[in-house]
Amino acid sequence: LLVLGGLSFVLNQLIKRSLTAAGVRGDPADYLLLVTLVALVILGIIFSILFMFMDSSSWTSSLFFYLMTSVLGLGVFVPWLQHLIRKHPLFWLLEFLVQSHTRLYLLTFWTLLLIIACAVVLHQNSKKPQELKKIQISTTTRKYFHLLVVATYIPGLIYDRQLLFVASVVCLAVFVLLEFIRYFHIKPLGKILQNLLVVFLDERDSGPLILTHIYLLLGMSLPVWLYPRACTASLSGSSMFLPHCGVL
Repeated sequence: LLVLGGLSFVLNQLIKRSLTAAGVRGDPADYLLLVTLVALVILGIIFSILFMFMDSSSWTSSLFFYLMTSVLGLGVFVPWLQHLIRKHPLFWLLEFLVQSHTRLYLLTFWTLLLIIACAVVLHQNSKKPQELKKIQISTTTRKYFHLLVVATYIPGLIYDRQLLFVASVVCLAVFVLLEFIRYFHIKPLGKILQNLLVVFLDERDSGPLILTHIYLLLGMSLPVWLYPRACTASLSGSSMFLPHCGVL
């Protein structure tokens, strides 16, 4: 209920902003998050219903998962976004990423942080199970990821908030799609993801879903999504720190 309530609130704010921002129609920053959230919710509903009647761990179901995701993404959601922004999303994204040297530097820095995060995951999984203490993994190791996230968001907030906005939306889509693959045991990545993430679980992830990393992303990103660069010009005083609430 909390997740659905949060999604409803964000969608409501995005829809109201898109309706009132008459002068920025066609800017992907105003519509990318809306299309992404709707797409993820629809995909989640479709696969949840579908795999009630199918064995999701079979190769047939896995192939259907990838085909359905591709068809809906390329045939429905990408054209919808293209209609809203009046430009093909792929062409816009390429232009967006190379628009300035600052963005290239940020992308390089974030890629380095991503490599470090992957190295931490692989290092923890390389240890023997008897050498691991769950309490250590759920505290010390998790703090590494918190530091990496803070190191990711602070430069984005300072130098290019619009790039951070777009990157966080893409990251949300990747996280949720990977969780779909893990939860439904989609071949060939489902079992691999489960084995990689199991050492990081604690009582907060005792259910079938692993959402801690998604919650962390949402907590850091919601202020940026609700107060992007285009909307901060009218903010003054302490209100100027609203986009930074996730980091603070």
